[in-house]
This record gives sequence, C-alpha cells and structure tokens, in this order.
Amino acid sequence: MDPTTGRVAGECADSALARELETARRIQLLLLPEVPRGLLGVRIACRSLPAHQVGGDYYDFFRWDESTLDLVIADVSGHDLGAALIMVETRSVLRAHAYRAGDAGDALAVLNELLYDDLTRTELFLSMFYAKYSTDTRLLSYASAGHNPPLLLRCGAEGCVDLDADGMILGVMKGVVFEEKSIRLQEGDILVLYTDGITETRNGSGELFGRERLCRAVHANRGAAPEALIDGVLAEARAFSGDGALQDDISLVVMKID
Repeated sequence: MDPTTGRVAGECADSALARELETARRIQLLLLPEVPRGLLGVRIACRSLPAHQVGGDYYDFFRWDESTLDLVIADVSGHDLGAALIMVETRSVLRAHAYRAGDAGDALAVLNELLYDDLTRTELFLSMFYAKYSTDTRLLSYASAGHNPPLLLRCGAEGCVDLDADGMILGVMKGVVFEEKSIRLQEGDILVLYTDGITETRNGSGELFGRERLCRAVHANRGAAPEALIDGVLAEARAFSGDGALQDDISLVVMKID
C-alpha cells in the first residue's frame, strides 16, 4: 500500500468519525431539557459538561401541573458512545413510562425492570436520583438508585445535608424495592443534584475535589442566582484541578426555594 495513500485514507476516516461524534454530541445536548418555567417559589438552573464529545450523564424534569415537578439526574457508567446510547434510551423509556409511577420509588422500580436486560447485555450500570416536589406544600419526596446523595444547603446553615435513600443501581437485578423519603423545604434552601464527575475532579496530586469542597463551593455562592451558582461551583472545581480539564462528565441541577 502506498504510505501516502494510506495516510490520506486514515485522515479521511478520522475526519468522518470526528464529524459523526460532533453530530452525536450536538443531538445529545439538544435532548437535554430546558429549565421549567413559571413555577412559583422556585428557581432552577442546570448544566451538563461531557468530558469528551459524548457522555453518559442525564437530567430531566417532568411538570405534571402548576405545582408539581419531578427532577431526575442519572449517570451511566463510562463516558463514551456506549454510555451516550444508554443515556438516550433511558431518557426515552423514562419519558414514556414515568407517568405510570405514583411516587419516586415506583418510578425507579419501573425503570429498573424496563432497562434491566439492555443494561445487563451491555455490562453497563446506571445510577439515578428521582425526586418529586410540590410548590404548594414545599414537600420533596425522593428515592435513589445508588446515586450520589444530592446536597441540601439549609438557609442560614454552614454545612450541607445529604439526601440519601437505600436503593441499588439500575440493571443489577430485577424486583428491587427503592426506599422513598421526604423532607420539607424552606424559603432560602438550596438543593444541588450532581453526578460524580464534579466530586471526582482531581488536582495535580491526585486529590479529589470531594463532597466537602462541593458543599463549601455551594455555600460560598449561595447568594447568587442558580445559574451563577453553577458557574461559581465549576470555576472552583476547575481552579482545584489546576489545568481546568474535565476527567469525567459533570452535570449539576440547582433548585433554590424563594
């Protein structure tokens, strides 16, 4: 084979792959939802940053009426094209079947049954946190499928509360029961849903950004609007990493109670 011809053919193939991955990245970002508008007493912002062109992070919102909102954040193992495909499937299945579930735990149980075979065949797993919030009562009900516990910064508090609940990651076994908990939010509270890409950001010494630094970053930016709070948290994570590079996909959803 002519080395020059081989090199040109390889460059063309690489260019075509790059274009396809860029298309996949664009479509994946377009599938992420817009922030819910018009909910009284609530301000929300969200952000997803894939470490590469495509990733396995996912968040979503389901607004059932004028006062009820479901919030979802999930993380597929890996941050490649395979993880992105499972993320898109998860979105489709959840949007098709979420309405059948009466509460957060039921939603995760239904999703686990529907995704089990595909997750098992692909040897991937999926963590998810599912919450339901009522603006009328300020009651947040939630369940977790092995996901990082969201942080709740109470108004006037220094530290954060972990919203943890027992539940196995999706795709490990069928028939899983997911514990559901609830908590009453108050004016001035800040809820932060996140994927582990933010807490597992490392500095030059290999040290993790971690949960405590994340909490301190939220507290330091607590007076900002949700979008600016996310900017502040990401700026601190990038400063911590030193070179500003992302080692994993990062997604954040911030809800402030007014």
